[in-house]
Amino acid sequence: MIFEPVDGGLRLTIDDNAREVVTHLLGELRGEITSAKHAGHADLAPHMKRLFPAAYHDDEKRNDEYRRLTHNDLADAHVRAIDDTVTMLAPGRVFHPGEIERFVRAINALRLVLGTVLDVSEDGEDEAETTEDDKGDDHTALQRQIYDYLGWLLHASVEQLNT
Repeated sequence: MIFEPVDGGLRLTIDDNAREVVTHLLGELRGEITSAKHAGHADLAPHMKRLFPAAYHDDEKRNDEYRRLTHNDLADAHVRAIDDTVTMLAPGRVFHPGEIERFVRAINALRLVLGTVLDVSEDGEDEAETTEDDKGDDHTALQRQIYDYLGWLLHASVEQLNT
């Protein structure tokens, strides 16, 4: 069980190494989102575009207007979710009702970005599942392991939302 029920909420029970890695990666993502806030969509790094999606896939003019109206707010929402999640990742921290949704948002954003870097398809057929063969000379093996771990963490967190 990844979430342990305690008085007043839930405690996340992951090991300190995983906690440290996720916290570090969220910090890196926060920096990239802060930089992306001041960039136009065309100037975003490809792995960041998933966090700032198009609203109208067939109308670039409407997309430009949509992005103009929502880009900064979306960036701010991502940063708030990341900041909240870093706080929630503190050892022994109890998640209170409503906090898991922000946790899910930040972990999902991190997983989306890493999945884009790894070129994981949106349909899920190309899931970045780590195998024993990946542990050798594949330079993406560690990234794939982290991607898998984030998927597991995300799944467990979403299950808590549905209970």
